[in-house]
Amino acid sequence: MTWPTIARKEFDDAVRSRMLWGIVAVIAGMTSLSAGFSLLIPEMEGDAVTAVGGASQFAGLLVPIMALIAAYLAVAGERESGSLKVLLGLPPSRGEVLVGKFLGRSGVVAIGLVLGFAVSGVVTAALYGGLPLVAFVGTLALTVLLGVAFVGIAVGISATTATRARAMTAAIAAYLGLTLLWDLVPTGVHVVVTGSMPGGAVPGWFLLLEGLSPTGAYNALTQSLLLGEQIAVAARIGEPAPAYLHPAVFLAILLVWTVVPLLVGYSRFRSADLS
Repeated sequence: MTWPTIARKEFDDAVRSRMLWGIVAVIAGMTSLSAGFSLLIPEMEGDAVTAVGGASQFAGLLVPIMALIAAYLAVAGERESGSLKVLLGLPPSRGEVLVGKFLGRSGVVAIGLVLGFAVSGVVTAALYGGLPLVAFVGTLALTVLLGVAFVGIAVGISATTATRARAMTAAIAAYLGLTLLWDLVPTGVHVVVTGSMPGGAVPGWFLLLEGLSPTGAYNALTQSLLLGEQIAVAARIGEPAPAYLHPAVFLAILLVWTVVPLLVGYSRFRSADLS
């Protein structure tokens, strides 16, 4: 058994467990709802691009938790049940197991997001009479990257923990810390450095701190895509975007969040006692 075989098995198991269809249903429902939100409030003016932006805001909250749920037991679950020892008794190394599980779970999340966004794209086109394809496809691609990053985090967590309970606790902590609570970090630093809470205009480094989490990087990238890089940044700092706020920086941050947890997980997993 090699890593492509493991990846295919992981994907097939997720489809049989209906995990894929759960992702499709949640993403399709919530992003479609966000697309029509502006039409429900007469005072709000919206168009198809605004609808895509709203969908990305929902995705920034939903995709991390779904990716973590999809992958946090990838290694820890089989390790606790004992089936991992059987798998490692076959030809694959521990590194191949980790790669296969990451790719298989990433495939489930990616396809679920594509199908879910396809439904919301049809809804958006029906509601607004058209669909901004560049903005829509770009947002979808960034959302898939966000999902894959959190799969990397989840598999890395799973590889470092020996039980389901510990993996679940670490996954919840990762979601809270990287998605819901991260904004407290730049706010706290701003208070320490300037002595005041962030106001209408903020320093450039504040936006960089916001974007150091995977969700923050995703939000920065979607804003640059939908509003334009200079407009998105200048609206918040009151001046042209410095080099360290270029979209390539935030793409690199997403890549780091994908790879580093896997490397950390592998460093622990390769020497772990599975008995």
